[in-house]
Amino acid sequence: MASSTRVVVVAVAFTVVATFYSLSELHRMSAMHAQAETAKFATHTSTEGRSLVAGTTQAAAKTNVGTVGAQTGGVAANTAATTQATSTVAATNTAATNTVQHQSVKITDHKCYTYEHTELWGDVVVWGTLNKVKTAGDCCQSCLNYKPTTPEDPDCNVWVFCGDEQKCGSQYQQCWLKHLVHPEASKPARQGPTTAWTSGTIDVDINADPSADAAAQAASSQVKNGPPRVFHTVTSAQGAAVHWQVRIHYYWWKKRKAECEKQGGCEMGGFTRLLHSGNSDDLMDELPTVVVDPLPQSMVEHSWYVVLNRPYAFVQWTQKVKIPEQYVLMSEPDHIFLRPMPNFMKGNNPAAFPFFYIEPSKAENIHITKKFTGPITQKQLEEIAPVGNSPTFMTFDDMKRVMPTWMNVSIAVFKDQEANSVWGWVQEMYGFTIAAWLNGIKHVDLFLHMMAQPPWDQEMTMANGKPFYILHYTYGMDYKLTGEFTPGKFGEWRFDKRTYGSRPPPRHLGDPPKNMHNDLVRALINSINEATAALPCWDSYAESGKADYTCDEMKSLTDPRFKQDGKAII
Repeated sequence: MASSTRVVVVAVAFTVVATFYSLSELHRMSAMHAQAETAKFATHTSTEGRSLVAGTTQAAAKTNVGTVGAQTGGVAANTAATTQATSTVAATNTAATNTVQHQSVKITDHKCYTYEHTELWGDVVVWGTLNKVKTAGDCCQSCLNYKPTTPEDPDCNVWVFCGDEQKCGSQYQQCWLKHLVHPEASKPARQGPTTAWTSGTIDVDINADPSADAAAQAASSQVKNGPPRVFHTVTSAQGAAVHWQVRIHYYWWKKRKAECEKQGGCEMGGFTRLLHSGNSDDLMDELPTVVVDPLPQSMVEHSWYVVLNRPYAFVQWTQKVKIPEQYVLMSEPDHIFLRPMPNFMKGNNPAAFPFFYIEPSKAENIHITKKFTGPITQKQLEEIAPVGNSPTFMTFDDMKRVMPTWMNVSIAVFKDQEANSVWGWVQEMYGFTIAAWLNGIKHVDLFLHMMAQPPWDQEMTMANGKPFYILHYTYGMDYKLTGEFTPGKFGEWRFDKRTYGSRPPPRHLGDPPKNMHNDLVRALINSINEATAALPCWDSYAESGKADYTCDEMKSLTDPRFKQDGKAII
């Protein structure tokens, strides 16, 4: 087994983040995933997916070692030296004890999930023009049988097959074998009734919806022992830009929690605003708040990059608080909860939304990533998840281990001229996922439907029917009055949170154009308008930027969440 160690020594100190990302581009496909008849070789495993229990176990032991350490100013950062042997093969599916036979091929151990009318992305390892088979089942088996030339070459975890002779034409019976890092984190290249291809993934169901399973499990366990997977929501904040956002954020968190508790089996627990300015503010009586210090500029000059405060804030929070919940959801002020939030975790693996622009194993990023991991293999690089710290679920115990490393790696990235330049405003996101890997977290469950990002996402559900749970309004939204989307160009109607960087938005934001066909943009404006109408004294707040609890509205307030003395909100 190969092992490697790299010590990243960095200056440390504490503070936390206020955050929004100024990214210039994002494009996400949204296509209808057609319902298809069950293929003979497959059995249903979910609404959209089918599974084929397949393959023979081909275990390859891997050793992953990473060390990060720092000790400055009396603060010792975690040294995470993790050696973990893992198999490249998923455990045998115990639910499928009976093997499935297809054309005399014995199929065991692996699951092959299939998606009709779908073409998946991936780097080609075997060209379909050179690999023709009769059925989708045969194509899956071809993927399972594929053996890379060297251990460092990519294996096959995605296959694409064209089985309709009339629609496929010259591509009929072509079976393309591909490798895709984190298939569940990438939307299909094409999807819908006009797509002739059938695709499949090995051991990963890209349409998995653990949220539905979690809700069902919580509801059933409610009768016995109460919901077992209650999580605490912690939202980091600092500065005027997020001052008004976090008030709206908390309004919707409370509303969704009330709905959640009414439904029964609710997994939403407590809430904390993690204020990393070092000082109390005018929202202390309105939001449950823990105040922590920012990262001292004497440790590293980062005045232009306030986000570097965030990791240190979480270090302080995990060290100073005790919460009753075992699990934590890290959230942000510009998140609006669209529905009651379940715990997305399966077991104790973290669960997170994948960001397409976090690519530690991409060719141009590899040498930068290795500056902070040490020399590791391509397979190990691909274990580093395409996530940031939010929205991410993880156990509180894992947080306590990972947060110091996150702080240290983020500072090291910030100080590295190349990493700072290339990774820019998402550098501490890279710091987070690298830190998790260094602390032995080799798998993160990824769910695209955890969060929607308008205007690129348009519907309240994904193409596969899975509902979005969080609306993240980080991008500008520009439209002509006729409803036409004008990306990259200021629209005649627009909403951008950065417009309100120094003062909160007024009540009654204007509705999007009537012919604007983006349900999420409309839901965002409606959500902001509802919250600002309900939160008392918002008119004076919008003018001054200071929370006001003394206006005439307080005298006739009927909302039970607000105390009549105006000093606190329940």
